[in-house]
Amino acid sequence: MPAIGYQELVPKVRTGRRGRGVVVTTAGLAVAALVLTACGTDSSTGTTATTSSGARGPGGAGGGGGGQQTFTAVDLDTDGENASGANTAEVVTAVQSFLSTLSDEQKDTATFDFTDNVSRQTWSNFPASNVPRKGIALTDLSEASKSAAMAVVKTMLSAKGYAQVEAIQRADDWLQANSTSGNDSFGDGNYYVAVYGTPSATEPFMVQFGGHHLARNYTYKSGTASVTPAFTGTEPKAFTIDNTAVEPMKEKAGTAFAVFDSLTDAQDAKAKLSATVNDIMMGPGVDSGKFPTPEGLAVSELSADQKPLVRAAIAAWVEDAAPGEAASLLSTYESALEQTHLAYANNTSVDGESTYLRVDGPRVWIELVNTRSRSTPDVHYHGVLRDKNDDYGSSNPSS
Repeated sequence: MPAIGYQELVPKVRTGRRGRGVVVTTAGLAVAALVLTACGTDSSTGTTATTSSGARGPGGAGGGGGGQQTFTAVDLDTDGENASGANTAEVVTAVQSFLSTLSDEQKDTATFDFTDNVSRQTWSNFPASNVPRKGIALTDLSEASKSAAMAVVKTMLSAKGYAQVEAIQRADDWLQANSTSGNDSFGDGNYYVAVYGTPSATEPFMVQFGGHHLARNYTYKSGTASVTPAFTGTEPKAFTIDNTAVEPMKEKAGTAFAVFDSLTDAQDAKAKLSATVNDIMMGPGVDSGKFPTPEGLAVSELSADQKPLVRAAIAAWVEDAAPGEAASLLSTYESALEQTHLAYANNTSVDGESTYLRVDGPRVWIELVNTRSRSTPDVHYHGVLRDKNDDYGSSNPSS
């Protein structure tokens, strides 16, 4: 099936000091002065991510693209099925250390009531210039405060998860440096940290960190934690910066494609969705908890050699979390592996435009899509991990 075209929203660009053209050579052809754009659908076109279940993704009714993206509060509770083994005490210490470096005015910017559900649900794959984030930007912090903020993120995540955060920020540095306009909306300073509630070893609180192609929403309650929703993407997929080759989504994409590459023709026919999907369906602004009805190929129909590939694909996302939480979640998701479904739309080519892959379990939900912008001649990745019973540490989104 031919690749389906994908439209991206042109951001509100400011001409910066670094403005210059960029030349990209592909198969001997020079493509000059590329116009840089942000990620997502243009809501004015009516383009939506739609499957036969009728659900709509970020470009449709669930939330508009760019500055038109909206967030509607869900009545979140604290009854989600959190992962056990959380390093809550360490996170509390790191957050308190970060807040102690801030002025009173900065603390007002960075902190929110735990009950501010609209703010807690405000995250996106767009740059912050298109969808303003809650909290305080790294670029507005002193070096000491910025270091303390990143120490919080490092404490929340595994070593592998933190390395990916850094790699995604480097991708944004690459976009900033290679933009024809010197777009200041890109770069590693345009990531935000927000704290909801008072960090406590016994009472619930949340830490939110994100920016372009990144969202981490970690909710803690005593020794447990919720680590979703989590958005991970990168543009470009692979690049070189400071003489270092970087591929932020190598493991997540590699393990996902390995699953679908392993399918027989008969399995492939069951896994393929009948409808077109243009982008992440359960992305920012889609918090009703009404996930599509499971479709595709049941993991129970896979061979003994194929099932470990699905486990690896799930682990690639879950293991971004601190080790105790990751182990707890993996055990939960693997216990329902036989009831998990695989589905894809459009095509399964690693470089195919609008390639869409999904892992859908009783609780786990993973989406990966190849999408295109005008910033590079190639596709790039959008991906999301959600927990149907535990997004934001709440049971309500799945009710």
